[in-house]
Amino acid sequence: MKQLYHIIVEEISHSIKKYVKQIEKVTFPKQGCTSDVGILHTAKGKYVLKRTKGEKYRKWLYREYYVLKNIRALADFQSPSAYKFVQTAVIG
Repeated sequence: MKQLYHIIVEEISHSIKKYVKQIEKVTFPKQGCTSDVGILHTAKGKYVLKRTKGEKYRKWLYREYYVLKNIRALADFQSPSAYKFVQTAVIG
């Protein structure tokens, strides 16, 4: 089983921090095995942050982002909004 890690505020991309503004706390729901998930609690509301490592899971996460970003175009269909997909270079 894949080892899951909590997301710490210092690891969050600057562009995401800039968008959500002040992060008050991060909580961690029960989750699956392909990504690390954190809920950012901010003055603007709650945001779900998902992080994955490795090419295979990155592609899966990007597909999920793409679907969420585009599904809202369907009439009478409610879904969460996808705001941003950030890919950073792997160090090490």
